[in-house]
Amino acid sequence: MNEEQKRDTLHKEEFSAREQRMAELEQNFSYEGYQIVRKELFAHLRDPAITIRKDSVTFNTACIEGLEDVVYIHMMFNRELKRIVVEGCDENDKDALRWCIAKPDKRKSRKMVGKPFSELVYREMGWDESCRYKMLGYRIQFEGKTLYVFDLTVPEIFHEGKRSKKNEQASQNVAEMPNEGAQETGKTEPTVNTRKGYYPDDVASTFGVPVEQHRADTKIQQMDDYVSVGVLTGERK
Repeated sequence: MNEEQKRDTLHKEEFSAREQRMAELEQNFSYEGYQIVRKELFAHLRDPAITIRKDSVTFNTACIEGLEDVVYIHMMFNRELKRIVVEGCDENDKDALRWCIAKPDKRKSRKMVGKPFSELVYREMGWDESCRYKMLGYRIQFEGKTLYVFDLTVPEIFHEGKRSKKNEQASQNVAEMPNEGAQETGKTEPTVNTRKGYYPDDVASTFGVPVEQHRADTKIQQMDDYVSVGVLTGERK
């Protein structure tokens, strides 16, 4: 047997082994024990996202572009699932919120100032007011409408760095005053990177959630448990 025949025989044996292995995997495969890896664990600069600060809400450009021609939205909050849902609406609809700046040639995101809403969300989620929280959005279809679903239990957390002019002036005055403790130790406050986010331990330390749970979590069977932001921030009984 020459070298070429030996190579052909080897290739046939390898192909046969792969076919056998594939048949075994197909016969015995099950989703049990598998976790769907979280999207948040990868780079997601171009993915739709919402950022909630202690006094405002902002949707990124990817969000705005994902709902073409939508200028006004309804925001809904689900206390049980800890989710925010967004759908487009007309300007004159009750509780309509303007989420972007619309110009003839383009649309861009805008800062939606709403301290009462943010305070409710921060309190509901137990969030730190010195941080801002960014959640990725998932675009789904429900009853013929396009919705964004944001899961607040999987936030990317950023330390806020901006301070008011009044606080900056106060800090400057303190810095100009002699500080015996600082002179003795030579220590300074560590600088916080406000551009680098991090995830809670229960997110960062896991690949994701089991397949069956993932399928259940991504289904919205009904909207009965969602309340509009207008109801949420209204008079509480």
